[in-house]
Amino acid sequence: MLRRLTLETVVVAGLAASVLLVIVEGSGPHVAPPRPAAPPTPAALAFQQAQAEAAARAEAQRRQAEAAQAVMQPAEEETILPEGHGRAETFGYCVACHNTAIIRRSHFTRAQWDGLMDWMTEKHGMNALDGELRQTIVDYLATHFGPRQAPARGGNPFLN
Repeated sequence: MLRRLTLETVVVAGLAASVLLVIVEGSGPHVAPPRPAAPPTPAALAFQQAQAEAAARAEAQRRQAEAAQAVMQPAEEETILPEGHGRAETFGYCVACHNTAIIRRSHFTRAQWDGLMDWMTEKHGMNALDGELRQTIVDYLATHFGPRQAPARGGNPFLN
């Protein structure tokens, strides 16, 4: 007995075939196996090598610059400051925080040096400097690094 095909039977048969395929191949979506990573190209290898060489050169230059800096700026000694009463105290107390270049290029009045001690204590956390030690250091700084006198070159400020 032959049956007549209807659209309904074709759809039902198609769905049944789809379900059967899913059961046969395993449940869930089909996932392709991962592809092995392609080996790096010669250009990629050359680029990686150039990056490594550049990093090595930069590190060598940094070390060389540090070594040159250490040679050019040896550790300071007390003798860099002018001789006088209070030099040892000034050197020892001031170099704990900064080098002497900042002292040697400054030329303040005694009152300014004295006020600077308070400012460094308040703004930079310097240990408070009081009493005889403060007086000794401020006297030394005012004596050897007081205001400069303008040289007798006339009134031209560009020549002073």
